[in-house]
Amino acid sequence: MHNILVFIFLLILVEQNLSTSSEKDENLVSFHNKDYYSSSVLGLVNLLKLEQEFMENFTIYANVLQDKVDNLNIYLDNLKRPNHTTHKEREKFVSNPLNAFGLIRRLNQDWPKLQNYTREPLGLLQLNAMEEILNKAPVSFDMNETLKAMHRIETTYDLQAKDIAKGLLQSKQFNYKLNVRDCLALAHHNFDVGDFSRSLLWFGEASDINTEPSQDIFSKLLSLELKAFATSIIKRSNFMSNQTTIHKSINNQLQDAKTKDLEHIVKSKLSQWATESMNASGNSRTAPNAMNIGCQGLFPKRTNLVCRYNFTTNSFLKLAPLKVEEISRDPYIIMIHGAISVKEIEKMRGNLEYIKQMGNGWTETDDSKEIVARIHWIREQSPFIDRINQRIADITGFKLEEFPALQLANFGVGGYFRAHHDYYTERLKEVDANNTLGDRIASLIFYAGDVSQGGQTVFPDIKVAVEPQKGNALFWLNDFDDSSPDPRSLHSVCPVIVGSRWTITKWIHHDPQVFVKPCSPRFQKKGLKK
Repeated sequence: MHNILVFIFLLILVEQNLSTSSEKDENLVSFHNKDYYSSSVLGLVNLLKLEQEFMENFTIYANVLQDKVDNLNIYLDNLKRPNHTTHKEREKFVSNPLNAFGLIRRLNQDWPKLQNYTREPLGLLQLNAMEEILNKAPVSFDMNETLKAMHRIETTYDLQAKDIAKGLLQSKQFNYKLNVRDCLALAHHNFDVGDFSRSLLWFGEASDINTEPSQDIFSKLLSLELKAFATSIIKRSNFMSNQTTIHKSINNQLQDAKTKDLEHIVKSKLSQWATESMNASGNSRTAPNAMNIGCQGLFPKRTNLVCRYNFTTNSFLKLAPLKVEEISRDPYIIMIHGAISVKEIEKMRGNLEYIKQMGNGWTETDDSKEIVARIHWIREQSPFIDRINQRIADITGFKLEEFPALQLANFGVGGYFRAHHDYYTERLKEVDANNTLGDRIASLIFYAGDVSQGGQTVFPDIKVAVEPQKGNALFWLNDFDDSSPDPRSLHSVCPVIVGSRWTITKWIHHDPQVFVKPCSPRFQKKGLKK
């Protein structure tokens, strides 16, 4: 049974690998509009359902084949007899009329029928279903984005390959370990991005892991991946030494190479390049930037900040004051605890209309754009959007009637957002060319997901990092009192390690707030001007 499952699995993998070549023909429009599994946890949940459906059909198909094998084995068991090794023994056996009759009848009647039975196509319904599912499988873009996400998590949080491979993430042990092909894929990706030290570490993990099944087909599959890696290594080596060996020649060289020889090629070259990189930089690792330091929780703790109740913004807060935690006084950043309830979050995430309309959240306007999350702009009038906007007005004191829309977002594993300003840069002016409401003077984020590791909002210039605690809201100002942009509002989102980072974001524009927050001479803020 297990051998049959493994055989079917290999056939499907080979077919899927061959089909990926057609992905290069996707045009730019379909590429940008296609929903990718890697961009959000929501997409990964859908992918998990897809795999479960595939495995159900896969299991039924394997059982059908196993039934066929069982039937054939039953017939063969009935034919078991002593092994006739000599002519004399065979002559004695067929001299018996019962044996002679049975022999002729079987070959005349039974064996042709059994041959036809073996040729009967079985499980066509399941095969067609699996083919249909594989048409929805992740494409090469998803695979590449997932590899980049794993590398991002590793480098941002300074995690070790040996720990990740064993399921240890930031001192938290998970009941899952990477297999040899997982580690080999990560080693190859680190090589592709020029991180030779980490590539060598991942290759070492792949070499040390012995969790793969011993069947020949898995060995062949691993050999193909190892040869592909060795081919990339040799091509770079030839390029660095100005050799012009063509790809076909390299393949011929590696055609009969043994596993130990391939491993030696990869390890020796990676070791050489890792050493050269370390000597050139003076260190084996790149010094952490401010974002990485913040994501690792290494910013110094701020003092003289307080928690308080806000019951002065409007009359309603006298009955239900807000729990406010000061994050920074200059620039002004606060956290509102319990700003959105679990019930409201579940209702929002359970709204199928919102979920169905979520699409790619691109970050740039040029060819370097990347997807950071799956998003949806909630513009339709509803009790939910009215209630959330009223709460934002309670928190900030600002007018929101002219732009009530909210942005809903769900990040993927390893999802992040590069450091950026929310006030209008040249990029945002191009994205929002039809804006008539003025600059974004303030921002507010509701944290609506369970994120146990990673996903912090970091302000690198002022050394502040905020945990995305579910139910809380983060509010900050993007400009000075004279309405000029405050560059200290630069912020980023740390890669999500574990959890589903859902957010509801509101950008507050200048023009509707002319009488609420009039311009005044710039001075050091100690609180929100009313």
